[in-house]
Amino acid sequence: MADAPLIFHYGQAVPQCDHRIDKHFEGYCTLQYMSGGAVALSIDGDRRLLEGRWFWSCYPGPRIAFCPAIERSTWNHRYLAFSGDLVRTWEQEQIFPIPPQSPPHGADYSSRFDELLALSRREDKWGVRRAINVLEGILIELAEWRNRTTEDVLVSRAIGLLHDSADDPVQLSQLAGHLGVSERTLRRRFIAATGMSPQRYVIQHRTAAARRLLAETDLPIKQIAEQLGYRDVFFFTRQFKKATGVSPGEYRRTCAG
Repeated sequence: MADAPLIFHYGQAVPQCDHRIDKHFEGYCTLQYMSGGAVALSIDGDRRLLEGRWFWSCYPGPRIAFCPAIERSTWNHRYLAFSGDLVRTWEQEQIFPIPPQSPPHGADYSSRFDELLALSRREDKWGVRRAINVLEGILIELAEWRNRTTEDVLVSRAIGLLHDSADDPVQLSQLAGHLGVSERTLRRRFIAATGMSPQRYVIQHRTAAARRLLAETDLPIKQIAEQLGYRDVFFFTRQFKKATGVSPGEYRRTCAG
């Protein structure tokens, strides 16, 4: 549906998956679910070994790679690809993208995901709306579980400082020194709580804010860059295009059109 807030592109359930993915995702996102097996996952070089039941997401910006954790092994894999304005709302509400995380209480989401896949393939408006409802419900459940199980005072303080900082790029050594921990400790705990590095978090946060300002205001692009902490509008433009696939000007024209 052209006027839907979310467009479903494709999805699949692969019981014995041996896919090898290594790329930058452009123009769309995916929600990935593994109900068994083991996967080696890398997001911009941050490597994780996932075993059992796990969710993770793919989205424009970082280079994302995943493959069987052991040569010739497989995993039970489900995924769904989507794009649309609703993704921006989820970014602002911090329910998407998600860090690699196990389901609440280790529950098996296979049947829920199968329902989501079936609904996403329907071409009537009710199927699309129901699919959106199921997908958003899963994302909300995962976000609520993250907040319950991974709340970290150190990370909360770091996020507050990052939001207040105009440093570009992020000075991780200064941030760690201010918090009284090593860079390695800060990075490890930040990734465990958010699924991304502090640098990636800042880029995602600024990109989401830039999208909102470009779509909802007439502020000049240079002023938006300055408001978001960028000293160089050209660097802002390059970073925005890398994260979204289009320049700030192109993005604004798309929203207006």
